[in-house]
Amino acid sequence: MKMKIYKHEIQGVPSNYIILHPTTAESMELSPGTLIRSTDGNMGFRLLTSSSVEQGIGGLSAEKMKENKLTDGQEIDVIPAGVEGVTRIIRRKIRKRTLTDQEIDTFMNALHTGLLTNSHVAAFGTAVEINGMQEKEIVCAAEAILRYSDKWEFRGRKVVDKHSIGGIAGNRITPIIVPILAAMDLVIPKVSTRAITSPAGTVDALEVVTNPNLTGEEAIEVVESTNGCMVNGETVKLGDVADKFLSSVKQVKVDPREMMIASILAKKKAAGAEFVVIDLPTGKGSKLPSREDARRLAYDFSGVGNKIGLKVECIVSPGDKPIGNMIGPSLEMVEVLNVLEGNRGHLSLERKALSMAGLILEGMGYADRGMGHDVAEQVLDSGKAHKKFIEIIEAQGGDPKVTSDSIPRAPYSHTITAERGDIVYSIDSYNVGMMARAAGAPSDKMAGVVLHVDRGDELKKGDPILEIHSHSEGKLDEAIALMQTAAPIILEKSVLEHITGVQI
Repeated sequence: MKMKIYKHEIQGVPSNYIILHPTTAESMELSPGTLIRSTDGNMGFRLLTSSSVEQGIGGLSAEKMKENKLTDGQEIDVIPAGVEGVTRIIRRKIRKRTLTDQEIDTFMNALHTGLLTNSHVAAFGTAVEINGMQEKEIVCAAEAILRYSDKWEFRGRKVVDKHSIGGIAGNRITPIIVPILAAMDLVIPKVSTRAITSPAGTVDALEVVTNPNLTGEEAIEVVESTNGCMVNGETVKLGDVADKFLSSVKQVKVDPREMMIASILAKKKAAGAEFVVIDLPTGKGSKLPSREDARRLAYDFSGVGNKIGLKVECIVSPGDKPIGNMIGPSLEMVEVLNVLEGNRGHLSLERKALSMAGLILEGMGYADRGMGHDVAEQVLDSGKAHKKFIEIIEAQGGDPKVTSDSIPRAPYSHTITAERGDIVYSIDSYNVGMMARAAGAPSDKMAGVVLHVDRGDELKKGDPILEIHSHSEGKLDEAIALMQTAAPIILEKSVLEHITGVQI
């Protein structure tokens, strides 16, 4: 079935659709929702019908037109797409079968070409979440993501990367690590994400000072001129097969660990990295409750990385309280700039960034074992890291005159103080994040929380505990109310539990 295609947008629907006039669809014996593909197998679409397009032509989204290098009026040949084979693969994983290399490749190819619905992907992701994957399946999934991805090459250069599995409030170490390593003449093309459950992702924070939403070509230009970049994975589309998978499973709240490993490592390999350090925060409120969970994941990352030709080292870090004391996009960028400017931000943020940068320097032979932290600190103290940060920010379209003092603050704030003398027992990272999100973060860049205390601090009545910032008085009130139901600061208790009424 040949037809001419034209750009035609329908607001609020996924990009992998083709729109036909109802009469055209009926003449082809096609029903809305049918999956169709190009006869060469390189494109897949879900059929929508609308009288807003003329009879006999097809309408495609601008994104799909650009992705497949199509122009208005171009003719394509399409046929109904049979996905019975993919359905069989999903059923096999539901039944706890080990998938073959060919089956995994078939599934990933169908995902890549747009032949799968969200239901297909969610069913597969749920089956993996419940039944798991063997290491050889994870390796095959990573290789398939690589096979259907763009790849960056920086010939003759030493390329490194870092990744954190996230979930910890304030963990904004990327904008400190990247300029340290780039200043040491290592190449670090850092591809990051927006927040999913936290009050700020790296992309959300970077948007305060520059443009991380570059294309792949633009990102490569920045790296070629500065040794590093800090860009949005959604716009550079590196390993976008994995992004398609994750966007579908996110809708049903599943996050299969095995596909996370395959996705992360494939993207690092696609970016040209040869050595990667992965941060695995652990503890109450983190994605990994215990060190045993973190160790198992570290072994998986290292094993799979080795099999796809990527050297991987992992660190297990504390994840039971925020990193730094400023939570929210603008506030976190203020703290990052404080560290880079030599004003000395929060010790936990600086120490973690220097430790991870140091491990990469050691792994690449730029520092002796055990001395990487000191070498990274020297680069920071010399001002070279700050200079490189400004260079990267400017190359990505930001203001080179930005400082920690020039970042604007929210118009509304409220300080919560101690009601009596007490001791801070712990800080709940998850609840801190909830409070910052209630205040409006990350969509409100200036919203967030500033912590004034740390574990073990002694408080006197009236001492400030935390500040909440927001653009909205209503959201400020929402965040304040969380002190009663999900307090981020836990004060010391002499009685943890009272058990009574037990009859023997």
